[in-house]
Amino acid sequence: MTLPIGLQLYTVRDDLARDVDATLAQIAEMGYQYVELAGLYDKSPEQFRALLDKHSLTAIASHEAVDDPKVAAERAQVLGHKFIVCPYLNESQRKSYVAIAKRLTEAAAKLSEQGLTVCYHNHDFEWQPADGGRRGIDILFDTPEYKALNSELDVYWAAKAGDNPVDWINKLTGRLPLLHMKDMADSPEKGFAEVGTGVLDFKAMIAAARSAGVKYYIVEQDSNWKVSPLESAKVGLENLKKMLG
Repeated sequence: MTLPIGLQLYTVRDDLARDVDATLAQIAEMGYQYVELAGLYDKSPEQFRALLDKHSLTAIASHEAVDDPKVAAERAQVLGHKFIVCPYLNESQRKSYVAIAKRLTEAAAKLSEQGLTVCYHNHDFEWQPADGGRRGIDILFDTPEYKALNSELDVYWAAKAGDNPVDWINKLTGRLPLLHMKDMADSPEKGFAEVGTGVLDFKAMIAAARSAGVKYYIVEQDSNWKVSPLESAKVGLENLKKMLG
C-alpha cells in the first residue's frame, strides 16, 4: 500500500545544493515517492522535473511566492504539483495579515481555475496579536471571506506557539490538504526532533488528520538533525510509516 508521505526538500537543502541528482536518488532509495519543493537549485522546471521522473519521485507541492499566479501555474504544470504554498512572511508583511489574506485569497481564486490549490504554511509568529488585536492565524483561517485559502499546518510551530495542533487540525477540516509532520525535542529549548522521537502526540494528530481530510503527510526538519539531514528524513519516513500503516 502506498502511504501518502512526502519529504519537504528544505530538510536536505545543503545536500541538494551540492548534488541534486545524487540527493534525489538517496531520497528515493529510502522509500519516498513524494516530495515538496522549496526551490529548484539552479535547475529549470523542466530539468528538475526530469530528475524527479528519473528517480520515480512525484512533486505534490511547492513552497514559493504567489505574487504572479500565471507564472506559478505555468511552473506547476511543468513540475506536476497541484498545491502552491506560501511558506513564510517577513516582518514587514506581518504588519497586515488582512492584506496577506486578501492577496492569497485572490490568488487562490485564479489558480483554482487551473486546478491548483493555494495553502499557507505557518510558523509560530502568526499566534501573536496583529491587525486590530486579532491573532494573525485567526485572520487567515477564522474569517469567512478568506475561506478559499487552505492550510498546510505545521504541527511543530503550532505547538511551539503554545497551542494544541489537534485542535487546529479539527478546526481546519476541509481546508487542510497538507500537514507538516515535525517533532519537538524534550528539552528546555523545545527544538526540532526527528518525527516520532520527540514529545508531540502524533497518534492523536493522525487520527484528527484522517477525519479532517488531510491528503499528504510531509516530513520536515529545519535543523537540529541528530545525525544528518538525510538520516533525519529516513527516520521520519520509517516512523511515520509505522504510525500510518
